[in-house]
Amino acid sequence: MIVEVSWLGTDGVTVSFTAHLQLISRNVGVLRLTEKIPSGQQITLRRRIYDDAWKSTRGRVRVEIDSDPEGFLYAFRFLEPSSDFCNVEGPAPERTEHALGRLLMECSVCHLPEVVALNPVDLRSFEERRCIARVCNLCSAPSIWIEAQPETQLRQTEQVDTELEEQFLPARTDPRIKARLVACIRHRGHDEEAVCENLSEGGVSFRSRTQYAEGSQVEIAVPFRPGITAIFVRGRIVFSSPVRGARLFRHGVAYIKGLL
Repeated sequence: MIVEVSWLGTDGVTVSFTAHLQLISRNVGVLRLTEKIPSGQQITLRRRIYDDAWKSTRGRVRVEIDSDPEGFLYAFRFLEPSSDFCNVEGPAPERTEHALGRLLMECSVCHLPEVVALNPVDLRSFEERRCIARVCNLCSAPSIWIEAQPETQLRQTEQVDTELEEQFLPARTDPRIKARLVACIRHRGHDEEAVCENLSEGGVSFRSRTQYAEGSQVEIAVPFRPGITAIFVRGRIVFSSPVRGARLFRHGVAYIKGLL
């Protein structure tokens, strides 16, 4: 995780540097920094949540534990252990007691990180597909969960995905609305649930474990809930690209006028 670390120098001037948070627990962590910090130094850590919103906490450097060509590794202790600085949710103790495995995963829609207790079904799904299906508390909807990606890789992925979408998707004049609704994709008699990214009057963007060919026609119902009558409309896949770091595919669908 990329963080900003600052402290008060010997001359009374605040210095600030970008660092990488390598390891984390409730009370302690490990930082990689290109600058030297004396043991016992009190530091302030900040991480960007989105746009101009930041989350901060205080810590104290304990000792330099190692160094490599990329910088120095420091162990530090949080002075505010209840601040939830990293925003990583943990499973309830009763769920981890009988878990076969535990893994830091993230929702492929909102990227919420969470320590997931894997049951036998989850473990088989992850072994075969490198992902599992579960309900995201932030999205309040079912979504696909993958291994948590480093923030540097995640930002590069989002930038590339946006560039590809702008390159291949036709220009739209109707506004898009971000959404995390579940959709049902029907193609050649096969139904699959997927999670939407955004909606507009002209189409929808969604992520799926199946790669649909560009130009192919699908039927899509959104929103979709099992047991409720689904209203399908026809659409054409105008954009299809693999999601880097996950066995998922990102698609753009342009609606074809007329209900089925």
